[in-house]
Amino acid sequence: MVVYFSFLFHIYQPPIQIPPVIKQIVNESYKPIINALKNHPEVKVTLNINGTLTEQLNDFGYVDLIERIATLASRGQIEFTGSGKFHPLLPLIPAPEIRRQIDLNNRTNHQFFGNVYKTRGFFPPEMAVSEEVISVVKDMGFDWIIMSGIANTLPEFPTTFISHHPNGLKLLFRDDYISIDCAFDKINTVDTFIERLYYKHTSDDYYVILAMDGETYGHHVKHAITNFLIPLFDALPSRGDVKICTISEIIDKFPLGDVQNPRASSWSTMHTDLLHDVPFPLWFDPNNEIHIEQHRFFMYALTLIHLSAKYRDCMNQEKKSIFDNARNLLDRGIHSCQQWWASKRPWYSPDMILRGLNEVLMASVNAKRSLPAEGKNIPDIKEAFELIMEDMLKAQNKIILSL
Repeated sequence: MVVYFSFLFHIYQPPIQIPPVIKQIVNESYKPIINALKNHPEVKVTLNINGTLTEQLNDFGYVDLIERIATLASRGQIEFTGSGKFHPLLPLIPAPEIRRQIDLNNRTNHQFFGNVYKTRGFFPPEMAVSEEVISVVKDMGFDWIIMSGIANTLPEFPTTFISHHPNGLKLLFRDDYISIDCAFDKINTVDTFIERLYYKHTSDDYYVILAMDGETYGHHVKHAITNFLIPLFDALPSRGDVKICTISEIIDKFPLGDVQNPRASSWSTMHTDLLHDVPFPLWFDPNNEIHIEQHRFFMYALTLIHLSAKYRDCMNQEKKSIFDNARNLLDRGIHSCQQWWASKRPWYSPDMILRGLNEVLMASVNAKRSLPAEGKNIPDIKEAFELIMEDMLKAQNKIILSL
């Protein structure tokens, strides 16, 4: 009997992150993880890197790190996943914006990683899923999607088969208990880890998927690479009872099983949240006034962008440039971190909330500025813009007063 297991490392920094923090995390986490993989050529992992982080690594001079990740991917040690470029909570944005974020992510990572950037699977930011997200991911050609174990609706937790959605998309679930214990340094030795993998008393092969922020290793838990990850990688070649592989290799190894419709949820959703019908508590809690106004603020901004987009063909070159800037600012501005920092469970940062709001507000102002001076219905559209922006400012004012 063999336990097959996968590590999925999710690495991401918000587009408003400051350079000193990027530098610290690169040196504490990203580079040591990549070095550990390089020194253990038999080890394979699944990696999600959001396009906004890839761009930041390039902009801050870490081209060598991008190249080393690409080299490991070319050797088959890293399997990439798709995602949303700027890490929005996908269930909270409309389907066209979900598609846009996925497409932007693909284009950005292809630009920097080249042809080795191949994505069979999909990592939704914060593992936040809904029926609409699953539908879009399937339509965009992905074979599988990863989500939290809490999303599973089958009586049996899939470990000996691969469940799938009625639309055919394969569904993978992380083991929340082992993943969280690794992330919070409760599992920090090879023996403890192997013991936890062997939680099923069976003679059949089964699999375990572990997924967590890559920054866990070396940044959040300083000793986790030297004291746990490297010793684990050292031990694996001599063991016949456990085998590390990519998630796609697990899919190819185990048979297709039951159909299910997963629960709308995230990897931070608790059972008590589901009982209260709050599937995304750290980003949209109906009892959190800031969350409500943030969401309203984003939806107003999206409306303005889509209204101005209808007139792009009528814009002169200067106006088109202003609109494109507005579109980029909104893409960046809907990243999930500002809602996360407003959750107060227990995280709270007015600075991060305001930085995100500022980009969304600048996007809205530039969307208004991009409108042609003349054209069909332009006076009515400009009046609509003013009314929407008045409501936006009311929402912003409520957020600021509540900080």
